[in-house]
Amino acid sequence: MGVTIIGTGKALPELSVKNEKLAELVETDNQWIIDRTGIESRHISVNEKALDLAVSAAKKALGEIDLDSIGLVIVATVSPDVLVPSMAALVKRELHLSNAVAFDLNTACSGFIYGTWTAEALIKNGMCGNSNTNKINRALVIGVERLSRIVNWEDRGTCILFGDGAGSAVLEYSQEKTGIIGSYVKNYDDVTDCLTCGMQYIKTPFTNEIEHSDMFLKMNGPQVFKFAVTAIEEVMNKVLTDTGVSADEVKYYVPHQANMRIIKTAAQRFKQPLEKFQVNIQNTGNVSAASIPMALADLMSSGKVKSGDKIMIVGFGGGLSAGAILFEA
Repeated sequence: MGVTIIGTGKALPELSVKNEKLAELVETDNQWIIDRTGIESRHISVNEKALDLAVSAAKKALGEIDLDSIGLVIVATVSPDVLVPSMAALVKRELHLSNAVAFDLNTACSGFIYGTWTAEALIKNGMCGNSNTNKINRALVIGVERLSRIVNWEDRGTCILFGDGAGSAVLEYSQEKTGIIGSYVKNYDDVTDCLTCGMQYIKTPFTNEIEHSDMFLKMNGPQVFKFAVTAIEEVMNKVLTDTGVSADEVKYYVPHQANMRIIKTAAQRFKQPLEKFQVNIQNTGNVSAASIPMALADLMSSGKVKSGDKIMIVGFGGGLSAGAILFEA
């Protein structure tokens, strides 16, 4: 018995932007981007709000599930449509999830990992309805981003990397299935501010100071890369050690889609074939909190996954943050 994933979904904006288009905006070219990131195109929102993407992904994950059984909605995002209400509250209202408690969290690209970790704990401890019945024992976890509105489209180092989209999963307590076997999350101080995004506030009547910093994603690529490969190894090793599962026993890995070189490095360090890693970065770019659930939705709809297969999702991001979750399908 345990908390299991019973549905997944994803949603992408209609517009797909290829590398060649970005070469018209900044000094770059298609092959340069592919060689350094593995990205060929990404989806950019034109008319779609983050809420539209979140709701679309959620509906696919929910399928025919009784909406009254959803007791919790968690949305992970760094690019909400508004600060208040929370994105989760907006999703709850849009989908008429009358029994759900709803809130957002922000751990950047690790957001879906942290959201799933939080939902599992609340379900297991009976804080999501009654976790021992099928009444209100389910949670909806969503990662959604519209990073295109916080990217500096004149900065070659970042604008080539990011895209928009949403991914989601429905979790429930099961008497029959093992579900989540183990999880581990960790935060690391970003002492060099290698991954940041600023805010801007208006001047108050009581001070002449204007609180301002650039409202763009800023990243020191080499430092983030070094952190990512180290953090992935640490959190994956921790979960495997704690659960007594070997890397070979994991059927599929679903990593955060930040950079193809990071994914290849993880595969090499754990002596695993790259084919075991679910990859969609070539068509989505880095979509922060949405990357893992979108890739997971692709895997779960591929027809490859069999009941009992062990799957590990692993992420890293701003904060700095990282985490991994191992579960049985």
